[in-house]
Amino acid sequence: MPGRAEGGASRRLLSRAFFSALALAIASPLSARADPLPAGFVRLADIDPTIRQDIRYAGLENFLHRKADGYEAPVCILTAQAAKALSSVQKAMTAKGLTLVVFDCYRPARAVADMGRWTREGGRPDPQWYPTAERGDLIAKGYIGEFSSHSRGSTVDLAIAEPGNKSAVHPACGAPDGDTLDFGTGFDCFDPKSETASALIDAEATANRKTLLIAMRAAGFRNYAREWWHFTLAKEPFPKQRFDFPVNAN
Repeated sequence: MPGRAEGGASRRLLSRAFFSALALAIASPLSARADPLPAGFVRLADIDPTIRQDIRYAGLENFLHRKADGYEAPVCILTAQAAKALSSVQKAMTAKGLTLVVFDCYRPARAVADMGRWTREGGRPDPQWYPTAERGDLIAKGYIGEFSSHSRGSTVDLAIAEPGNKSAVHPACGAPDGDTLDFGTGFDCFDPKSETASALIDAEATANRKTLLIAMRAAGFRNYAREWWHFTLAKEPFPKQRFDFPVNAN
């Protein structure tokens, strides 16, 4: 009897251990899929998967020539309000046979600090990214900010492209091979030609900038006049708050 009772207790313990392990195995994938984003933030693909994403600071094709701190995946994250407003712009573009392409969205504060440290290392002009300025002058000239509206989650850098069409445009300054319409420069060209109303670009590029500007304004975004690609939601939900969670795909 003592032996049977002891065996029965062991079986009950094993049974409980089995079901506990099973419960953990079931719960673990759910936990892994749980969205770690702060309240009010979304991944753009969950709102509008038709918008093309070409997140430059998660790779090497950017002015740093390396990944920026905090970019763990090439994913666009925005506040829900900004993502929904951007989706409305995409619908307008789709009606014209075009698509939006986003280059940067939410940017962690650590990435902004990383860029600031990089400028302080100094260096000569870079013909691809900042052909007329020294690296150490990029903050003073307004091309790189010590603080960035991107860290508030409602700012986006973007352009327009024709779906499925490989662009023949290879800008002399800025991001290469963006497959976008001709905007006179590429994304992140730190040069006077990048000013939205620049008179240094041709008529086609001027018209494309105007198309983007009108569409984004209609959805409630305002443009940064020094950069044709840079827009912030006018009624952003976190106007005075900076965030520093990483950009990831979980």
